[in-house]
Amino acid sequence: MFRLIATVILFLSFSVNAQDIKIGETQVLKSEVLNESREYYISFPKSYDKNNYTSYPVLYLLDGDMHSFFQVFSGMVNQMSVDASPTIPEMIVVGIASQNRVRDSSPTNSLTQYGGKTNDALSVTGGADKFIQFIKEELIPTINRKYRTSDYKVLVGYSFTGLPVIQSLYTTPETFNAYMAIDPSMWWDNQYMLKQLTHFYKKPALDKRRLFIATTERVTEVYPKENYVAEFIKRLTNKSKDGLYFDSITFGKDENHHTMQVLSFYKGLRSVFEGYMIDDHARFRSAKALETHFYNLSNKLGAKFQLREDLLNWFGYERLYNNQFVDIDVNRAVEFFELNTQYYPLSSNAWDSLGEGYMIQGNDSAALISYEKSLQLNPNNKNAQEKIAQLKSKLN
Repeated sequence: MFRLIATVILFLSFSVNAQDIKIGETQVLKSEVLNESREYYISFPKSYDKNNYTSYPVLYLLDGDMHSFFQVFSGMVNQMSVDASPTIPEMIVVGIASQNRVRDSSPTNSLTQYGGKTNDALSVTGGADKFIQFIKEELIPTINRKYRTSDYKVLVGYSFTGLPVIQSLYTTPETFNAYMAIDPSMWWDNQYMLKQLTHFYKKPALDKRRLFIATTERVTEVYPKENYVAEFIKRLTNKSKDGLYFDSITFGKDENHHTMQVLSFYKGLRSVFEGYMIDDHARFRSAKALETHFYNLSNKLGAKFQLREDLLNWFGYERLYNNQFVDIDVNRAVEFFELNTQYYPLSSNAWDSLGEGYMIQGNDSAALISYEKSLQLNPNNKNAQEKIAQLKSKLN
Protein backbone atom coordinates (compact mmCIF):
# COMPACT_ATOMS: atom_id res chain seq x y z
CA MET A 1 0.00 0.00 0.00
CA PHE A 2 2.87 2.36 0.86
CA ARG A 3 4.49 1.73 -2.52
CA LEU A 4 1.18 2.33 -4.28
CA ILE A 5 0.66 5.65 -2.48
CA ALA A 6 4.24 6.71 -3.24
CA THR A 7 3.74 5.85 -6.92
CA VAL A 8 0.50 7.85 -7.09
CA ILE A 9 2.16 10.87 -5.42
CA LEU A 10 5.07 10.66 -7.86
CA PHE A 11 2.67 10.44 -10.81
CA LEU A 12 0.69 13.44 -9.57
CA SER A 13 3.88 15.47 -9.12
CA PHE A 14 4.84 14.77 -12.74
CA SER A 15 1.31 15.66 -13.89
CA VAL A 16 1.37 18.97 -12.03
CA ASN A 17 4.74 19.92 -13.48
CA ALA A 18 3.94 18.72 -17.00
CA GLN A 19 3.43 21.38 -19.65
CA ASP A 20 1.88 21.05 -23.07
CA ILE A 21 4.11 21.68 -26.07
CA LYS A 22 2.49 24.43 -28.10
CA ILE A 23 3.27 24.45 -31.81
CA GLY A 24 0.79 27.09 -32.87
CA GLU A 25 -2.76 28.36 -32.81
CA THR A 26 -5.83 27.45 -34.84
CA GLN A 27 -7.89 30.29 -36.30
CA VAL A 28 -10.94 30.49 -38.55
CA LEU A 29 -11.63 33.24 -41.07
CA LYS A 30 -15.01 33.72 -42.71
CA SER A 31 -14.26 34.38 -46.36
CA GLU A 32 -16.64 36.42 -48.46
CA VAL A 33 -14.52 35.74 -51.55
CA LEU A 34 -14.83 31.95 -51.18
CA ASN A 35 -18.19 32.09 -49.40
CA GLU A 36 -16.99 29.71 -46.70
CA SER A 37 -15.08 29.61 -43.45
CA ARG A 38 -11.39 28.83 -43.82
CA GLU A 39 -9.18 27.38 -41.12
CA TYR A 40 -5.56 28.38 -40.77
CA TYR A 41 -2.77 27.68 -38.30
CA ILE A 42 -0.22 30.15 -37.07
CA SER A 43 3.07 29.78 -35.23
CA PHE A 44 5.20 32.55 -33.81
CA PRO A 45 8.93 33.12 -33.43
CA LYS A 46 10.50 32.32 -30.10
CA SER A 47 10.95 36.01 -29.34
CA TYR A 48 7.42 37.10 -30.30
CA ASP A 49 5.98 37.15 -26.75
CA LYS A 50 9.15 38.62 -25.25
CA ASN A 51 8.60 42.09 -26.70
CA ASN A 52 5.91 44.24 -28.25
CA TYR A 53 7.96 46.13 -30.82
CA THR A 54 9.56 43.65 -33.25
CA SER A 55 7.84 42.94 -36.58
CA TYR A 56 8.38 39.69 -38.44
CA PRO A 57 8.24 38.43 -42.04
CA VAL A 58 5.40 36.00 -42.72
CA LEU A 59 5.62 32.67 -44.51
CA TYR A 60 2.30 31.48 -45.95
CA LEU A 61 2.21 27.72 -46.33
CA LEU A 62 -0.27 25.94 -48.57
CA ASP A 63 -1.12 22.38 -47.57
CA GLY A 64 -0.49 23.83 -44.13
CA ASP A 65 -2.67 21.47 -42.12
CA MET A 66 -1.74 20.98 -38.48
CA HIS A 67 -0.84 17.32 -38.99
CA SER A 68 0.79 17.79 -42.37
CA PHE A 69 3.58 20.21 -43.27
CA PHE A 70 2.76 22.81 -40.63
CA GLN A 71 4.45 21.02 -37.73
CA VAL A 72 7.61 20.15 -39.64
CA PHE A 73 8.05 23.37 -41.59
CA SER A 74 7.29 25.74 -38.70
CA GLY A 75 9.82 23.81 -36.61
CA MET A 76 12.41 24.16 -39.36
CA VAL A 77 11.82 27.91 -39.59
CA ASN A 78 12.32 28.18 -35.85
CA GLN A 79 15.53 26.15 -35.80
CA MET A 80 17.07 27.88 -38.81
CA SER A 81 16.45 31.31 -37.26
CA VAL A 82 17.32 30.91 -33.58
CA ASP A 83 20.80 29.42 -33.82
CA ALA A 84 23.91 31.48 -33.05
CA SER A 85 24.57 31.50 -36.79
CA PRO A 86 21.04 31.96 -38.20
CA THR A 87 20.48 31.28 -41.88
CA ILE A 88 17.06 32.95 -42.09
CA PRO A 89 15.21 35.60 -40.09
CA GLU A 90 12.64 34.71 -37.47
CA MET A 91 9.25 34.43 -39.14
CA ILE A 92 5.58 34.01 -38.43
CA VAL A 93 4.31 30.89 -40.22
CA VAL A 94 0.71 30.74 -41.43
CA GLY A 95 -0.49 27.32 -42.56
CA ILE A 96 -3.58 27.40 -44.76
CA ALA A 97 -5.54 24.18 -44.29
CA SER A 98 -6.57 22.34 -47.43
CA GLN A 99 -10.34 22.39 -47.69
CA ASN A 100 -10.96 21.83 -51.38
CA ARG A 101 -7.41 21.31 -52.59
CA VAL A 102 -8.27 20.48 -56.20
CA ARG A 103 -10.58 23.46 -56.61
CA ASP A 104 -8.30 25.99 -54.91
CA SER A 105 -5.08 24.90 -56.58
CA SER A 106 -6.11 24.53 -60.22
CA PRO A 107 -5.63 27.63 -62.40
CA THR A 108 -7.96 26.26 -65.09
CA ASN A 109 -11.01 24.03 -65.38
CA SER A 110 -10.00 20.61 -66.67
CA LEU A 111 -11.43 17.12 -66.33
CA THR A 112 -8.12 15.37 -67.01
CA GLN A 113 -6.84 13.86 -63.79
CA TYR A 114 -3.40 12.59 -62.85
CA GLY A 115 -3.16 9.43 -64.91
CA GLY A 116 -4.52 11.01 -68.07
CA LYS A 117 -8.12 9.84 -67.79
CA THR A 118 -11.21 12.04 -67.61
CA ASN A 119 -12.89 12.45 -64.23
CA ASP A 120 -16.16 14.37 -63.89
CA ALA A 121 -15.33 15.06 -60.25
CA LEU A 122 -12.86 17.64 -61.54
CA SER A 123 -15.69 19.87 -62.72
CA VAL A 124 -15.02 22.03 -59.63
CA THR A 125 -11.51 22.90 -60.81
CA GLY A 126 -10.36 26.34 -61.88
CA GLY A 127 -10.52 28.15 -58.53
CA ALA A 128 -6.89 29.15 -58.08
CA ASP A 129 -7.45 32.82 -58.94
CA LYS A 130 -10.25 33.13 -56.43
CA PHE A 131 -8.16 31.33 -53.82
CA ILE A 132 -5.29 33.75 -54.45
CA GLN A 133 -7.76 36.62 -54.13
CA PHE A 134 -8.84 35.25 -50.74
CA ILE A 135 -5.23 35.16 -49.55
CA LYS A 136 -4.44 38.63 -50.87
CA GLU A 137 -7.62 40.50 -49.90
CA GLU A 138 -8.74 38.69 -46.76
CA LEU A 139 -6.13 36.49 -45.12
CA ILE A 140 -3.06 38.74 -45.42
CA PRO A 141 -4.91 41.87 -44.16
CA THR A 142 -6.23 39.80 -41.24
CA ILE A 143 -2.76 38.58 -40.31
CA ASN A 144 -1.34 42.10 -40.65
CA ARG A 145 -4.07 43.54 -38.44
CA LYS A 146 -3.85 40.94 -35.67
CA TYR A 147 -0.08 40.41 -35.48
CA ARG A 148 3.20 42.31 -35.75
CA THR A 149 4.18 41.65 -39.35
CA SER A 150 6.80 43.22 -41.58
CA ASP A 151 6.45 43.88 -45.29
CA TYR A 152 8.23 40.69 -46.38
CA LYS A 153 6.04 37.71 -47.33
CA VAL A 154 6.84 34.24 -48.70
CA LEU A 155 4.39 31.82 -50.35
CA VAL A 156 5.13 28.08 -50.36
CA GLY A 157 3.31 25.21 -52.07
CA TYR A 158 3.99 21.58 -52.86
CA SER A 159 2.82 19.39 -55.74
CA PHE A 160 -0.71 20.52 -56.70
CA THR A 161 -0.55 23.52 -54.35
CA GLY A 162 2.60 24.57 -56.16
CA LEU A 163 0.36 25.69 -59.03
CA PRO A 164 -1.25 28.66 -57.19
CA VAL A 165 2.24 29.69 -56.08
CA ILE A 166 3.30 30.10 -59.70
CA GLN A 167 -0.08 31.51 -60.67
CA SER A 168 0.27 34.17 -57.97
CA LEU A 169 3.67 35.12 -59.35
CA TYR A 170 2.21 35.31 -62.85
CA THR A 171 -0.88 37.35 -61.96
CA THR A 172 -0.22 39.22 -58.68
CA PRO A 173 3.57 39.35 -58.26
CA GLU A 174 3.26 42.29 -55.86
CA THR A 175 1.52 40.14 -53.25
CA PHE A 176 4.58 38.18 -52.14
CA ASN A 177 8.29 38.91 -52.15
CA ALA A 178 9.33 35.29 -52.60
CA TYR A 179 7.72 32.20 -54.09
CA MET A 180 8.66 28.57 -53.43
CA ALA A 181 7.09 25.77 -55.50
CA ILE A 182 8.17 22.26 -54.55
CA ASP A 183 7.76 19.88 -57.51
CA PRO A 184 4.61 21.66 -58.76
CA SER A 185 2.13 19.74 -60.91
CA MET A 186 3.19 21.29 -64.21
CA TRP A 187 1.44 18.46 -66.09
CA TRP A 188 -1.92 20.03 -65.25
CA ASP A 189 -4.24 20.81 -68.18
CA ASN A 190 -1.78 20.01 -70.95
CA GLN A 191 1.06 21.94 -69.26
CA TYR A 192 -0.97 25.13 -68.96
CA MET A 193 1.39 26.82 -66.49
CA LEU A 194 4.41 26.03 -68.63
CA LYS A 195 2.76 27.62 -71.65
CA GLN A 196 1.83 30.72 -69.64
CA LEU A 197 5.52 31.42 -69.11
CA THR A 198 5.62 33.05 -72.56
CA HIS A 199 3.02 35.61 -71.47
CA PHE A 200 4.82 36.12 -68.17
CA TYR A 201 7.96 37.27 -69.97
CA LYS A 202 5.98 39.97 -71.77
CA LYS A 203 4.70 41.53 -68.56
CA PRO A 204 6.44 44.49 -66.86
CA ALA A 205 9.64 43.93 -64.92
CA LEU A 206 9.30 42.77 -61.34
CA ASP A 207 10.63 44.50 -58.24
CA LYS A 208 13.16 42.26 -56.47
CA ARG A 209 11.04 39.11 -56.51
CA ARG A 210 12.48 35.64 -55.88
CA LEU A 211 11.36 32.24 -57.15
CA PHE A 212 12.63 28.85 -56.04
CA ILE A 213 11.63 25.61 -57.79
CA ALA A 214 12.53 22.06 -56.78
CA THR A 215 12.14 18.77 -58.61
CA THR A 216 13.81 15.39 -59.00
CA GLU A 217 15.35 13.40 -61.84
CA ARG A 218 13.06 10.49 -61.06
CA VAL A 219 10.22 10.35 -63.60
CA THR A 220 7.08 8.32 -63.05
CA GLU A 221 6.55 5.21 -65.16
CA VAL A 222 2.83 5.89 -65.34
CA TYR A 223 1.86 9.52 -66.05
CA PRO A 224 3.24 11.85 -67.12
CA LYS A 225 6.45 10.36 -68.41
CA GLU A 226 8.03 13.77 -68.96
CA ASN A 227 9.28 16.04 -66.22
CA TYR A 228 7.64 19.34 -67.07
CA VAL A 229 9.06 20.94 -63.94
CA ALA A 230 12.53 20.30 -65.33
CA GLU A 231 11.46 21.99 -68.56
CA PHE A 232 10.15 24.95 -66.55
CA ILE A 233 13.49 25.22 -64.76
CA LYS A 234 15.37 24.99 -68.04
CA ARG A 235 13.43 27.83 -69.63
CA LEU A 236 13.76 30.16 -66.64
CA THR A 237 17.47 29.39 -66.43
CA ASN A 238 18.08 30.10 -70.10
CA LYS A 239 15.97 33.25 -70.22
CA SER A 240 15.78 35.47 -67.16
CA LYS A 241 12.83 37.63 -66.21
CA ASP A 242 13.68 41.24 -65.32
CA GLY A 243 13.45 41.78 -61.57
CA LEU A 244 13.15 38.06 -60.77
CA TYR A 245 15.91 36.15 -59.02
CA PHE A 246 15.41 32.53 -59.98
CA ASP A 247 16.96 29.52 -58.31
CA SER A 248 16.26 25.80 -58.37
CA ILE A 249 17.42 22.39 -57.26
CA THR A 250 17.00 19.05 -58.99
CA PHE A 251 17.49 16.02 -56.78
CA GLY A 252 18.80 12.77 -58.17
CA LYS A 253 16.91 9.52 -58.52
CA ASP A 254 17.50 8.73 -54.85
CA GLU A 255 14.61 11.12 -54.10
CA ASN A 256 11.09 11.09 -55.47
CA HIS A 257 8.03 13.33 -55.38
CA HIS A 258 7.11 12.18 -51.88
CA THR A 259 10.55 12.27 -50.23
CA MET A 260 11.84 15.67 -51.30
CA GLN A 261 9.55 18.06 -49.42
CA VAL A 262 11.67 18.68 -46.32
CA LEU A 263 14.93 18.87 -48.27
CA SER A 264 13.36 21.27 -50.75
CA PHE A 265 11.92 23.50 -48.05
CA TYR A 266 15.31 23.84 -46.40
CA LYS A 267 17.07 24.55 -49.70
CA GLY A 268 14.33 26.96 -50.70
CA LEU A 269 14.63 29.02 -47.53
CA ARG A 270 18.39 29.16 -47.91
CA SER A 271 17.89 30.39 -51.47
CA VAL A 272 15.22 32.99 -50.65
CA PHE A 273 17.34 34.44 -47.86
CA GLU A 274 20.68 33.96 -49.56
CA GLY A 275 23.24 36.14 -47.83
CA TYR A 276 21.36 36.35 -44.54
CA MET A 277 23.63 33.90 -42.73
CA ILE A 278 26.43 35.25 -40.58
CA ASP A 279 29.29 32.97 -39.73
CA ASP A 280 30.41 32.10 -36.23
CA HIS A 281 33.19 34.69 -36.33
CA ALA A 282 30.91 37.70 -36.81
CA ARG A 283 31.14 38.48 -33.10
CA PHE A 284 34.89 38.97 -33.46
CA ARG A 285 34.51 41.55 -36.21
CA SER A 286 33.23 45.09 -35.95
CA ALA A 287 29.62 46.10 -35.47
CA LYS A 288 30.02 48.22 -38.60
CA ALA A 289 30.75 45.08 -40.64
CA LEU A 290 27.59 43.51 -39.30
CA GLU A 291 25.56 46.62 -40.04
CA THR A 292 26.91 46.72 -43.60
CA HIS A 293 26.09 43.04 -44.07
CA PHE A 294 22.40 43.53 -43.28
CA TYR A 295 22.22 46.85 -45.10
CA ASN A 296 23.35 45.16 -48.31
CA LEU A 297 20.99 42.23 -47.70
CA SER A 298 18.05 44.56 -47.19
CA ASN A 299 18.80 46.34 -50.47
CA LYS A 300 18.99 43.02 -52.29
CA LEU A 301 15.74 41.63 -50.89
CA GLY A 302 13.80 44.89 -50.98
CA ALA A 303 12.87 44.93 -47.28
CA LYS A 304 14.57 45.73 -44.00
CA PHE A 305 16.42 42.89 -42.26
CA GLN A 306 18.61 42.96 -39.19
CA LEU A 307 20.14 40.57 -36.69
CA ARG A 308 18.09 39.30 -33.76
CA GLU A 309 18.20 41.51 -30.68
CA ASP A 310 19.29 38.76 -28.28
CA LEU A 311 22.10 37.62 -30.56
CA LEU A 312 23.45 41.10 -31.13
CA ASN A 313 23.31 41.71 -27.38
CA TRP A 314 25.27 38.50 -26.83
CA PHE A 315 27.93 39.71 -29.27
CA GLY A 316 28.35 42.79 -27.11
CA TYR A 317 28.77 40.82 -23.90
CA GLU A 318 31.19 38.44 -25.60
CA ARG A 319 33.49 41.36 -26.31
CA LEU A 320 32.87 42.92 -22.92
CA TYR A 321 33.75 39.93 -20.73
CA ASN A 322 34.89 36.85 -22.70
CA ASN A 323 38.59 36.53 -23.52
CA GLN A 324 38.46 32.83 -24.42
CA PHE A 325 39.38 33.41 -28.08
CA VAL A 326 40.38 37.06 -28.40
CA ASP A 327 41.16 39.86 -25.99
CA ILE A 328 38.36 41.80 -24.36
CA ASP A 329 37.50 44.87 -26.41
CA VAL A 330 35.24 47.29 -24.54
CA ASN A 331 35.01 49.75 -27.42
CA ARG A 332 33.85 47.04 -29.82
CA ALA A 333 31.37 45.80 -27.23
CA VAL A 334 29.90 49.30 -26.96
CA GLU A 335 29.59 49.44 -30.75
CA PHE A 336 27.51 46.25 -30.72
CA PHE A 337 25.30 47.63 -27.95
CA GLU A 338 24.89 50.91 -29.82
CA LEU A 339 23.86 49.05 -32.97
CA ASN A 340 21.31 47.10 -30.95
CA THR A 341 19.67 50.30 -29.71
CA GLN A 342 19.68 51.55 -33.29
CA TYR A 343 17.90 48.40 -34.47
CA TYR A 344 15.64 48.10 -31.42
CA PRO A 345 15.15 51.60 -29.96
CA LEU A 346 12.14 50.46 -27.90
CA SER A 347 14.06 47.74 -26.08
CA SER A 348 14.69 48.50 -22.42
CA ASN A 349 17.20 45.67 -22.25
CA ALA A 350 19.23 47.00 -25.19
CA TRP A 351 19.58 50.41 -23.52
CA ASP A 352 20.42 48.75 -20.21
CA SER A 353 23.24 46.78 -21.84
CA LEU A 354 24.52 49.91 -23.55
CA GLY A 355 24.59 51.65 -20.18
CA GLU A 356 26.69 48.83 -18.77
CA GLY A 357 29.09 49.09 -21.69
CA TYR A 358 29.46 52.84 -21.26
CA MET A 359 30.14 52.43 -17.52
CA ILE A 360 32.94 49.95 -18.13
CA GLN A 361 34.25 52.23 -20.87
CA GLY A 362 34.36 55.06 -18.35
CA ASN A 363 31.75 57.19 -20.12
CA ASP A 364 29.50 57.84 -17.11
CA SER A 365 27.46 60.63 -18.70
CA ALA A 366 26.48 58.45 -21.66
CA ALA A 367 25.81 55.54 -19.29
CA LEU A 368 23.39 57.67 -17.26
CA ILE A 369 21.48 58.66 -20.40
CA SER A 370 21.25 55.03 -21.50
CA TYR A 371 20.01 53.78 -18.15
CA GLU A 372 17.45 56.57 -17.97
CA LYS A 373 16.21 55.58 -21.42
CA SER A 374 16.00 51.95 -20.28
CA LEU A 375 14.01 52.93 -17.20
CA GLN A 376 11.70 55.09 -19.26
CA LEU A 377 10.87 52.08 -21.43
CA ASN A 378 10.56 49.75 -18.43
CA PRO A 379 9.77 51.52 -15.13
CA ASN A 380 10.21 48.20 -13.30
CA ASN A 381 13.88 47.85 -14.29
CA LYS A 382 15.49 47.74 -10.83
CA ASN A 383 18.98 47.41 -12.27
CA ALA A 384 18.55 50.67 -14.17
CA GLN A 385 17.21 52.34 -11.04
CA GLU A 386 20.26 51.27 -9.02
CA LYS A 387 22.73 52.29 -11.73
CA ILE A 388 21.09 55.69 -12.18
CA ALA A 389 21.41 56.37 -8.46
CA GLN A 390 25.07 55.32 -8.47
CA LEU A 391 25.91 57.40 -11.53
CA LYS A 392 24.13 60.52 -10.29
CA SER A 393 25.94 60.27 -6.97
CA LYS A 394 29.25 59.86 -8.77
CA LEU A 395 28.68 62.64 -11.29
CA ASN A 396 27.51 65.07 -8.64
